[in-house]
Amino acid sequence: MRGLVMVAVSAAVLTGCGETGKSREQQAIDDERAIAEVEAAQTPPPDVVTPQRITDEERARFKLSESGCAFAVNNPELGAQAILQMNVGYMKFDGAMERFAPDAGAADGPAGTSTKYDGGRHRLSVRFDTAKTAKAGGDAISVPTQITLQDGRRRTVYVAEGTSLCG
Repeated sequence: MRGLVMVAVSAAVLTGCGETGKSREQQAIDDERAIAEVEAAQTPPPDVVTPQRITDEERARFKLSESGCAFAVNNPELGAQAILQMNVGYMKFDGAMERFAPDAGAADGPAGTSTKYDGGRHRLSVRFDTAKTAKAGGDAISVPTQITLQDGRRRTVYVAEGTSLCG
């Protein structure tokens, strides 16, 4: 009997403190909010990267031809931060080369390149400003270019404007 009285007193105290039961709808909203908070806390931060210049030795090692486009933020003759070709693209991060495959559904770029490439960790979008294309010596052309790199969660981790030498 004494246990029953304690339960009744506890219920009365909770009711007196303004504590009321939640509706099913409110509980569902609270549950969804809690789940979203946990998922947000588990999402790793973006993999911010800085592309490095690809050397002539790396071009030779990976058998990258002179066809396609070489993108650089400043002075592509010193080495490119991205090599884009018909069947492959390459960028270098932290001393390691990352290979990209052209996206079959993407628009074509100059010299047989693509405007989108998919890699193991990143996705590369390329915007060529073909209206401002200029001759660059021989059969090569110079094209103002913007590249955007996204991580696996489609978060932008690098954006740069520069020049692509294509031929």
